[in-house]
Amino acid sequence: MRFLELKEAATGVRFGQPVLDTLLLSAVVHPSIDNHHLDMIAERVGVRVIGRHTALGDALLTADVFLRLVPLLAERGIVTLARRSRRRAPPTIPRLQY
Repeated sequence: MRFLELKEAATGVRFGQPVLDTLLLSAVVHPSIDNHHLDMIAERVGVRVIGRHTALGDALLTADVFLRLVPLLAERGIVTLARRSRRRAPPTIPRLQY
């Protein structure tokens, strides 16, 4: 969702709803890895990529990746996803590139 947020000023559209970004969740689960693009996250968590770059394919891939990340987050003691601003990321997150 960060890529949409970066276009808010140009489009005049604001995305203010709570967001769970698989890139940010992956960065929490795999902090020593630099690449958190969806294809790479899928490979790391064992999700087969089908129909990439289609609306349905990307939505299903994102859902599968999210479901695989949930237990990995739980292993780190993250069991709830409190409402929090996307702009208040943990200190390790700013090095991520979109």
